[in-house]
Amino acid sequence: MHYLYLVITLLFFSSLEVVTKPISGRVDPFFLTFFRFIVGGTFLILFSTFSKRRIERTDFPKLALVGCLNGVISMSLLQLSVKYSNASTAATLVAMNPLFVGVFAQLLGKDRISKKKWLAMALGALGVIVLSSANVSGDSAFGIICGILAAISFALYTVLMKDFSSKYGALLATAVSTFSAGVVYGVLLAIFRRLSLPHLTWPETFILLYVGIGVTGVAYVTFFKAIQRFGPVKTSVIFYLKPVVASLLALLLLSETMNVQKIVGTVIVVVSLFLK
Repeated sequence: MHYLYLVITLLFFSSLEVVTKPISGRVDPFFLTFFRFIVGGTFLILFSTFSKRRIERTDFPKLALVGCLNGVISMSLLQLSVKYSNASTAATLVAMNPLFVGVFAQLLGKDRISKKKWLAMALGALGVIVLSSANVSGDSAFGIICGILAAISFALYTVLMKDFSSKYGALLATAVSTFSAGVVYGVLLAIFRRLSLPHLTWPETFILLYVGIGVTGVAYVTFFKAIQRFGPVKTSVIFYLKPVVASLLALLLLSETMNVQKIVGTVIVVVSLFLK
């Protein structure tokens, strides 16, 4: 059963960019991200009610701000990357976030970067250069930049969440940060008069529900279930496999173009992640 949790998490996480690519031209990427976090956050809050712990008043605004770093900033950049580049490219770039975690951990005094980590980051940078210069139809410089910034901001979110996860448990901390991001996102969209439900077909509505309940809700629950059994280090391997699975899904479901250079760049990135 625990291995099933890993498989479910990997498939959900790897499919995000692929399933949202077909609606990226019809659904505003900011509304999509808001919907994902408000629905997924509500789902996680329901599960976190079983927790005996409660968030302290002084920590709540801090946790909400950290959640916005992920939900409002990082995931918005990811959806822009999906819109302006291929799904497989966006998935590969955002999966590089573990490489940047070490940098922020050292800057914030929580860890030191070893020679192996420096090598991993250098190799990862090389992989991105190879990947971004592959001249594959559908990729753009803006989309690639957004993907890299999404990885960097998600890495900072990961480091900042470490203390909250240790104090309150990963599920409760993530539930509060995710739901808070959804609420703040909704307020921002309302202020800028962009909070309106688009006219969608049933398949498009299903995609929105899939990324909200599935990718942001169910996948986080199975992820934490896997962590309880295998620990955070072994469970994090799913992020290393995401570029491979996402690229295969994009090839099968979206018929995305793949050339030798893009394949080589993806392989280099995956190897750098395992070195980390």
